[in-house]
Amino acid sequence: MAHSTKMKLIIPIEYYRSGGVERVIISLIEEFSKKIEKVIIVLPKKDIHYFQKILPSSEIIVYESFVPPKNILLSFLRILISGSKIFKIKQLEKKIKKVRNKQSKHNALNGLIEKYQATHCLYVLTNRLTPPNLKIPLGMIAHDVFWRFAPMTYPEDYVREYDQSLLAWLKKSDLVFTVSEKTKTDIISTFPGFSSKIKPIPNAGVAIRKMESDRETTVNSSDRITFYFPSSFGIYKDHLTLLRSGIKVAQKKLQFQVVLTGKETDALVNGRLSLSQQSSTQEYSNYLNQCHQVYSDNRDLIEQYFNGLGYGEYEQVEYWYQHCSCVIIPSQYEGFGLALSEAISRGLPVIASDLEVFQEQVKLYQCFDQVEFFPRGDAEALAACIEKFVHHPKSKLNREKIQEKLSLWTWTDAAQQYISLLESVV
Repeated sequence: MAHSTKMKLIIPIEYYRSGGVERVIISLIEEFSKKIEKVIIVLPKKDIHYFQKILPSSEIIVYESFVPPKNILLSFLRILISGSKIFKIKQLEKKIKKVRNKQSKHNALNGLIEKYQATHCLYVLTNRLTPPNLKIPLGMIAHDVFWRFAPMTYPEDYVREYDQSLLAWLKKSDLVFTVSEKTKTDIISTFPGFSSKIKPIPNAGVAIRKMESDRETTVNSSDRITFYFPSSFGIYKDHLTLLRSGIKVAQKKLQFQVVLTGKETDALVNGRLSLSQQSSTQEYSNYLNQCHQVYSDNRDLIEQYFNGLGYGEYEQVEYWYQHCSCVIIPSQYEGFGLALSEAISRGLPVIASDLEVFQEQVKLYQCFDQVEFFPRGDAEALAACIEKFVHHPKSKLNREKIQEKLSLWTWTDAAQQYISLLESVV
């Protein structure tokens, strides 16, 4: 295959999250592999097989691991500690180990840059990481600034840690890519002076993956109107408003169901509530208490109308995109909100909160008739939208219309912008 550029791009992934951000990473790498000479993905050794499984087989993509070299000083400290319980020595070992891990990863990265003669580096996840010292252009993707702009109150040291990391990346990176104009605005409002190096490149609709046609589903599919929300249970995803709205409509004995996929959504509809990611916020206990109250007051209706499936692989998410009537996204904060572009790319009607990032996507795809907005956090307004859809459901767009919308912005377009901007760095 002829490639449009001789770029050799190294993509270090020191950690990753399953879900929307992971799908962005996969989509970008797939497109990069069609356009550039080499994509070098650097991962923790334990994660290499997983990425090999979910990415297409390609001679352009190579996988490497962060292999930490042995450290004589650390080995000596371990010998000391084996015969001692001195707290300060243990603390010293912890600090040295942290520095050593960071330095060894950066050393490994520079070694791989030399090995493959990489021309550019792109970090796709950077929160709380330290930027490396490299001899090639460095870019990073900022997906959001949740610790400052989500409707939650994090501890000061938590915010400080995220701020310090972001500021270090802003200073060190040649280019900072944001997935929305809103995220760029959020960064500049926190750290003015970096506007010229921040380049918004919106995500695109994720391509439809091949379904396993003979796969059995444990879900009770029916002819009822099905609303679908694909997102892990979280405070700013606002499942609580969706619960309250769905209950209001269910009390009118209308025929519909709400399907939820994503981490901890199975526990949500069974009253076994916990939030693994946001327990440090001031809002955590209050939010869970409200969810518990809604569940205990409406247990029968929730069990009848809501189906929480928990975390699912791509096939499960795609199954419900193909079988739902409408996608609902009640979020109170998003850096981008991939579910909206995924729904648009499949021609599905959408009911979404009126976030700026959602309005950016509607404008990008010119799908004003496809998406109905409601004021974020307004359960009455969302209930009215749900009831209206149950009585007067919108049809899915036909194939021609879907292609027309998709042609306005694709992952090919997004990848080309990343490549062009990275190549512009001298």
